[in-house]
Amino acid sequence: MRRALNIFLLLLCLQMSAKAFDVRAVYVDHRTQVQTLPALKALAKKAAEGGMNALVMEWEATFPFEDNAVLCNSQVFSRKEVEDFLGYCGSIGIDVIPLQNCFGHAEYILRHERYASLREDSKDYSQVCPLKKDEAAEVFRSIFSEIAAAHPSKYLHIGCDETRLLGRDKRCAAFVEENGKSRLFVEYVSEMCSVVKELGKIPVIWADILLQHPEAAAELPKDVVIVDWNYGWKTSHFGNIDALLAQGFTMWGASSLRSSPDNIYLTQWDKHLANLREYIPFCREKGFSGIIQTSWSTSGQYGYIWDQNSLIELQPIREVYPAQAFDILWQAFFEAVNYSGALRGDFVPDYLEKHFGLKSDDARMLADYFALPQNTVTGKRFSDEAISSEQSGALRVKDMLGNVHPRANKKDYAHLKLMIDIRSNYLEFKSVECGYESGSLGRPETARKLKGLLKESSRLQKKFIRLNKNALKDPSVPLGGHSYIGQMKNLYDICK
Repeated sequence: MRRALNIFLLLLCLQMSAKAFDVRAVYVDHRTQVQTLPALKALAKKAAEGGMNALVMEWEATFPFEDNAVLCNSQVFSRKEVEDFLGYCGSIGIDVIPLQNCFGHAEYILRHERYASLREDSKDYSQVCPLKKDEAAEVFRSIFSEIAAAHPSKYLHIGCDETRLLGRDKRCAAFVEENGKSRLFVEYVSEMCSVVKELGKIPVIWADILLQHPEAAAELPKDVVIVDWNYGWKTSHFGNIDALLAQGFTMWGASSLRSSPDNIYLTQWDKHLANLREYIPFCREKGFSGIIQTSWSTSGQYGYIWDQNSLIELQPIREVYPAQAFDILWQAFFEAVNYSGALRGDFVPDYLEKHFGLKSDDARMLADYFALPQNTVTGKRFSDEAISSEQSGALRVKDMLGNVHPRANKKDYAHLKLMIDIRSNYLEFKSVECGYESGSLGRPETARKLKGLLKESSRLQKKFIRLNKNALKDPSVPLGGHSYIGQMKNLYDICK
């Protein structure tokens, strides 16, 4: 009892000595994986218990728009559900900050003919043309108004990241030639910020484009909040952060628990843990007043399925294993944010021991899994050698997980086991595919091997749906026909 009290007092002292972030937020991305209302509440509760006070919500097409109802998809929430969720969050001290993209990542808006005139490009619907700021202001005044009216938060995050098409349109190219790309960006963003301020909200934007063109920031309203996002690279990756801080802007940071190259069959645990360990102390040192743990279900890039000039569907290029499987990274984020210094070096074995009720030796053995790099095996790394190396690591983890038996939180453990089972199935498929494409495997042998792998993948799909049925509105999609399993079925059909 005395030992437990001493530990509690030590942690309390650490927490009190840490420079607190005013905004401590988790992120929900509903672009491809839509969580159920109970799952959303569970995440908000977890965040509150972890010392967080905000949640950044990217509803995208699941928000119940009325004046802009064409934006809604089949998984849209009802008004009552949104009010229920926001009311629950408010009751536990969680401020829900809505994110509504208005520049880049606008596919779900620009796919509709109603908004087609705003497109920067006739085939890539990801970006609004910045020279159409007056027309865009009218459209987004309507969209922002619906979002702002539903959310009591004083903030409205309007995105403005990864505007990769800047200057592609002929008129935009001419503008850039005369005035520079930074002015093209900042004039549009300033207009969107003005619309947000008309609604009585504080605009929030991502920092990546401004960091590439810091001279543009001087023309932005000084009360805009700028969020630097860093998922494991050098802090100067996008540009000089000090150049923005020197201009007096309020800045937040953003780490991530799911980001590239993560997908359904690959999770770089070691990268995310290192990100938390290194980047959050940097944010504290720089005096950032907020921190967000993002969680991306997709890269935000899509394949387009066309019928002549009509867009039939947007197909995410990459989807990631559902967020419910990442409690270890949520908890690592909470600790890194709440306590001074860096994330503890023994955080992982300590978490495994306590969360799963493991013996310390088992916890330390299993910690090796979270230090194991997981790499892609496509493109330049598509070879027998690269695939075999990754297979060896996956099999070692499967063996570890199979030999350790948790006494608590068994569903969380089942997610970890399923993730490595899916990875193993995927790597076996890539090995067969490599053999077929190199000519070392003929069609009959390829078909025979794939038949067994497809049978195994069917079992994994059923387990995936069972584990995620209460977390996702449609758990059949992420590990469905548009994943590697669809690719495997296609090759099987060719070879059988």
